[in-house]
Amino acid sequence: MRDAFQSALLLSPEIKAAQYRIQSLTSRREAASSLTSQPLTVEGAYRTDSLHNDQGLRELTLGVSAPVWNWNEKSSTQTVRDAEIQEAQLQLEQTKLEIAGQVRQLVWDLQAAQVDVDIAKLRFASVSDLLASVNKRVNAGELAETDLMQARVLLSQAEAEQARAMGLLEQAKASYFAGVGLQASTVEKYLPENATISEGVKVADHPSLKLAQAQLVLNQSQKKLTATQSRPNPEIGLALISERAAFFSGQDKSLVLSTRIPLGSSSEYKSRVLEAQANETAANARLLNTQRNLGSRSRLAESELELFSRLRLAATAQANLSQKVYELHKKAFELGETDLATLIRLEQTAVEANRLNSKATIEYAAKVSAYRQAMGLLP
Repeated sequence: MRDAFQSALLLSPEIKAAQYRIQSLTSRREAASSLTSQPLTVEGAYRTDSLHNDQGLRELTLGVSAPVWNWNEKSSTQTVRDAEIQEAQLQLEQTKLEIAGQVRQLVWDLQAAQVDVDIAKLRFASVSDLLASVNKRVNAGELAETDLMQARVLLSQAEAEQARAMGLLEQAKASYFAGVGLQASTVEKYLPENATISEGVKVADHPSLKLAQAQLVLNQSQKKLTATQSRPNPEIGLALISERAAFFSGQDKSLVLSTRIPLGSSSEYKSRVLEAQANETAANARLLNTQRNLGSRSRLAESELELFSRLRLAATAQANLSQKVYELHKKAFELGETDLATLIRLEQTAVEANRLNSKATIEYAAKVSAYRQAMGLLP
């Protein structure tokens, strides 16, 4: 199953884009460590009176302005960027777990379809042997023509079941190839995953819970950052001015230090604060829901695993007993000690018991995978 999981990861667009998304967030984190909140701005101006009275006025201004951080805004921004990187990394783990769940479902659906085909083929072969035996005895005068007709009807049913099972298997193969990217015909039968969970594995380590916690931390950090942004960033400017008042005048140079402090809008700031508060409240509610849901699903998966373990043992015992009864009556039929109707009924019972046994084995393996999925474990 690990190969199928790795192949599915290579097909996922989210997995392919995750690396670049994390690199983008890392670059934003580096930008939050700069001395200014935004890149520096270069300014330039030239003033002349040549198009008017042309007294020789010339003025050249070159300057630079730098947006500065609000109080505590820089540290709050860095905290938000760190939380964004952590959230993106945990989102990647959550995506991997979701893909693992899809792969597990595809694998056991494929195995269940293959089991149906195997059972249908075995039944068709068994009924073919029975038809040959009945036909031989009808020719010998030991059975009536109606017995032969019953055997032919049974063979037609087995053939139809085999065709139906093969059709469902092809559908399962197509779904498997679409989700995993591997040809199902080249995949061997999978063994169940290990049902034993290490003692150190807890629901608290589940990627979904860690992601919800990280999202809460991110929203809390964004709320603190919003509190520092009551107004746009102020700017500090430094400019050098070179001017000449008129012809034959000397060049005068001066240095200008300026500042710009936006006043901001109380209504707009209040709106952003309330929105940040709403996002934090929603993230906290999602965390509580995730904790409750994961605990419930893990307990349900564990109880289903125990139940299907008992069902598998019961189905195995029933299949073995039904097969023995059928074989005994088949020998009795060949000796003429029982009729065909009884043999057909017992054959159908044995086939159904064998099918349920095989299904129980697959379902148990699927429940093991579901239990590991509920605990947040990858294949």
